[in-house]
Amino acid sequence: MVRVLNAQLLMAVDRVRQRPFPQWSVGALGAMILSSGLLATSGCKDLIPPRPPIGQPAAETEQIERGETAESETVAETDPSPQESFEGDWGAWYVHRFGSQVVGVTEIKADAVIDGIDFAAATEARYSRRERMIFRTGNASFVRRITLTSVESVDGALRSFSSDVHAGPISSSARGTRNQQKLTVTTTGEGGQKSNQLDWPAKTRGLFALEQTLRRRGIETGQTRRLSVLMPSLQSIGVIELRCTGAASVPMLSGSYRTLREVDVATFQDGQQVDSLVVWIDDQGVIEKSLHLGLRLESFRTDRVTAGDLFDQPDDGKVAFSVAGSLRRDADPTEVAYVVVDASRSQDRPESEAGSKADPAAAEFIPAVAGQSVRERGDGVHVLVSTQRKAPAGFQQDRSVVLPIDTAATEIIDTGHASVIRMAGAIGELPVGDLAQELARLVQNDLALIPQGDLRPASAIVRSGQGGAIDHAILITALLRARQIPARVVFGLSRSRTDGTSAGGPSAGDRLRMNLDAWVVASIDGEWISIDPISSRINRADQIGLSRPAGDADLSRELAKVFRRLAEIEIEIRGASYGAD
Repeated sequence: MVRVLNAQLLMAVDRVRQRPFPQWSVGALGAMILSSGLLATSGCKDLIPPRPPIGQPAAETEQIERGETAESETVAETDPSPQESFEGDWGAWYVHRFGSQVVGVTEIKADAVIDGIDFAAATEARYSRRERMIFRTGNASFVRRITLTSVESVDGALRSFSSDVHAGPISSSARGTRNQQKLTVTTTGEGGQKSNQLDWPAKTRGLFALEQTLRRRGIETGQTRRLSVLMPSLQSIGVIELRCTGAASVPMLSGSYRTLREVDVATFQDGQQVDSLVVWIDDQGVIEKSLHLGLRLESFRTDRVTAGDLFDQPDDGKVAFSVAGSLRRDADPTEVAYVVVDASRSQDRPESEAGSKADPAAAEFIPAVAGQSVRERGDGVHVLVSTQRKAPAGFQQDRSVVLPIDTAATEIIDTGHASVIRMAGAIGELPVGDLAQELARLVQNDLALIPQGDLRPASAIVRSGQGGAIDHAILITALLRARQIPARVVFGLSRSRTDGTSAGGPSAGDRLRMNLDAWVVASIDGEWISIDPISSRINRADQIGLSRPAGDADLSRELAKVFRRLAEIEIEIRGASYGAD
């Protein structure tokens, strides 16, 4: 199993919470995340092993490229920038390694843009980067995906860029357009759309500045070069400083050594160094390896096939969660007892408040929904999920009442759309319980299962004929409402069939993999039942609901809230019963 990056190092939670898009390093590789708190280089000497000098060191010289910015004045003298011409079409694949484990992959491309009408010489170049990187936050792990495109003049002047970031179920984008001496940046995320204008001094470079300058001009031993660049936050201008220290014998991904030129790269913001990177280049200025000192993250140039073999994540839209304990893989449980702990919540709640009676506060933290009942205890919230909807004394059951919105249309659950009504009418009149299950089977049979993307209206899911697990839940909910069966979407964790536990029973120290998921709850003859959107099973016990949004809630926003909560909670399986027990 691929090991994931520690979120305390990467600070993924802060980025997801505080920014509409994560940061990435200037030009080099998306894996290199900027943080002023990650500059310590102690402990990295094992990644840059001692090696004999190769050749004689040259006298240090400076080459300075700058705009009229306060940042560049703190580290560079005024000096005109030499002209750089487009380096030609190229492409490169990189794998990112943390310790001995590959945790990500990046593809970078550069192409000349040819006028398709006049077939004139290229005046623009298009750069693109696609990155996938595994992040871990608490017991949750997910693949962050970045797609970045930059259109520039052939001499390196930024004209426009676009950035799309997906971190679990959270998506954001940024668009930038330069007009003379101004750069307008528009970001779109959970907080809506925002625009900002930056002063854009002459000679300022874009997000691929490092690759460009090394491939176009190279750098010789002893040289220092400074570039005024757009910072990865897309909100300010900074400076990167390149200093070539000479030839070095460098360990590569295959275990062999190559003689490459070593270049130290420092990034400055407001006169303060905020990032540190080492890159090793060949004679053509191609980056063959890089090392982010603060993160201890190595990146190696490779080919597409090797990158795909080393980083195999077929469904990178999933969010996985590690649970203490395990379940049998050869049988479906009829009851599972969980304990859920939120450290921040426990600190705020006195021990005396955790009594033996059913506690409404427990249901506010973990909902009592369908076959799931809850109670508060000193060691956390006890959750019992039963296929038979059993609730022992002291547990709070699902007592929620049906509301008019539970059969009404919303923006996502557009139950009144003609395509949804038509699909719902494909099943004839049946007892309400049988009808609910047949509608779920209809979706299961008619909808191809694909990796989950951004949430879409039910009608769009019908038209596409395919969708992720959450799409299945949305469509089933819409069909049920179209037949006047009250229904809602629930978000929580479901057991993954690739959880890695042993068949036949748990073993000491096992952990269970669960996935962030969604399913449907429907009111049948006055009682709420849960319906699994993929298997159509009723009242699964190997899942735990974390949120039951209101019938008219913004589902994308509610899903993002659940995703963030995963960083704060721990879940343990205390026991399970099976049909033959």
